[in-house]
Amino acid sequence: MIKVIGLLKRRADLTHQQFSDYWHNNHVALADRIVPRDALSRTYIQNHALAMKGGGEAPYDAVAELCFDDRAHMQRWIDWYGSEAGKELRDDELNFMDVSQRVVIVTDERVMRRG
Repeated sequence: MIKVIGLLKRRADLTHQQFSDYWHNNHVALADRIVPRDALSRTYIQNHALAMKGGGEAPYDAVAELCFDDRAHMQRWIDWYGSEAGKELRDDELNFMDVSQRVVIVTDERVMRRG
């Protein structure tokens, strides 16, 4: 499985909770409406950072995981996301994240153990 992992940082003027609420409630609803079926990831996971007692703030507010069956499936997402049709979703990211600090890593998932 190909997995695109994004480390996300909130905009400086937002609290972590505001960032999390917007991403979870607004951005996903937009994506559900406008991303074509053949470009959707097989699995989309949002990992929201938790405050740890005495640990301070996490370096990123969240980790996004988009899972694709293969490179061709991932490429359909990339092509759509970078197109004029994907502009509305890209523009919406500016409402909650600092895209200049986003880190994206494309991985080949290798599950070592399942519980």
